[in-house]
Amino acid sequence: MADEWETLVVQIEKIAKSATHIQIDVMDGVFVPSRSFPYNETAFDEQQIPYSDTINFGVHLMVQNPQIVGHQFIQAGVKRVVAQIEGFREGSASRIFNEWKQSGVQTGVALLLDTPLSVIDPLIENGDVSTVQVMSIARVGYQGEKFDERALVRIRDIRTRYPDVTIAVDGGVNRETLQSLLDAGANVFGIGSAIMQQENPEDVLKDFTNTYHAH
Repeated sequence: MADEWETLVVQIEKIAKSATHIQIDVMDGVFVPSRSFPYNETAFDEQQIPYSDTINFGVHLMVQNPQIVGHQFIQAGVKRVVAQIEGFREGSASRIFNEWKQSGVQTGVALLLDTPLSVIDPLIENGDVSTVQVMSIARVGYQGEKFDERALVRIRDIRTRYPDVTIAVDGGVNRETLQSLLDAGANVFGIGSAIMQQENPEDVLKDFTNTYHAH
């Protein structure tokens, strides 16, 4: 997560040589207490995300009413938009996800551990999203939170019901939790502090990549 555009650029540059996919966390200070770019004094002045021609960028919207900021990040070069289902106005999620899809990006829905899966069933069944992102920490919007094993049950349930959907997991992913997540059925992993808070993020990223591909 980055509080300013300049901070975001610096963080991307730390792993740009090895990264093929990067997810940018976006927080509005309402859906979660933390705030990130562009929910601060820095305006979204049509910046283009650096390395967007070589890195597949996604954005994870932990915000209320994500429609506008989703389009802003699409214009900035992201190829994937994931949004918390809890942040949409009632009845608006399907329409907004399809607006993003028409802009040429992939779409995914994220849900908190206590949110019933039934809330996202229509989005999957209607093809509004191709990815379900399971939040695997109890408190979202903070790096370094402890992994919550309730996520494993949720992943298994989704994989049983929807064998072809992409299941991403975000929160508490590290060397200790990666294998159990793979076994449960997840196939995309959002790794934050276990990479970015290390002394040599690029080397750690390479190690995680090699571990994943070994499975």
